[in-house]
Amino acid sequence: MYLDKLEYKKDFLRSIDGRCRFISAALLLTAAVYTTSLTALSTMAVCCLLLLSRELRVTALRLLAVNTLMLAVWISTLFGLSPRSAVFYTLRLNAAALVYMSLIIPMSISELASSMAKLKIPEKLISLFILTYRYIFLMSGRLSTALVSMRLRSPENGTFYMWRSFAAVFASTMTAAVFRSRRVSLAMISRGFNGAFPITRVFKWRTRDTVFLTLCVVISSFMILQ
Repeated sequence: MYLDKLEYKKDFLRSIDGRCRFISAALLLTAAVYTTSLTALSTMAVCCLLLLSRELRVTALRLLAVNTLMLAVWISTLFGLSPRSAVFYTLRLNAAALVYMSLIIPMSISELASSMAKLKIPEKLISLFILTYRYIFLMSGRLSTALVSMRLRSPENGTFYMWRSFAAVFASTMTAAVFRSRRVSLAMISRGFNGAFPITRVFKWRTRDTVFLTLCVVISSFMILQ
């Protein structure tokens, strides 16, 4: 996830309350899923793209990764899927991704977790989200280090030995993750962790948040009714 690099930039969208952005994103994503209008989807995608115009390079790289998932859909056109359906699915996925990029991704992990807590989302789900976000990066760093070490010790490429070594490295990383999780759990309990992270962020709902949320409700309703 890209939740930390852009959180300190100041613009209108990032001045919106985190709870408002979370609810608005849920409404717009629901509308993107249920609408049957190509025009509405296209308009949503273009509007979100305009909001991300200051970050076009990063947005393009993210969309490139998202659209690799649509290769299977376009291959299906060779076996009976209509091209119009493929275009519709692709546009729907891109519109949903752009909504997520513009409203959710620029939020810091603490702001997002605090917004979820203020919206009365279960504490266990929030804790799971925070811990998953944290330890995915730790485990990927450990795996990267192990792979570099493996390559330095085995210059052979494309051999059965290399793939067997990769499987062993991956298995050892997952095993280490299990033992690490136990140690982390004991360390958190010894420090008084009761299953919920404390909320330190102060939220203040303003007029602009009400206007923005109302606009998103109107847009979502219009799209679903199309």
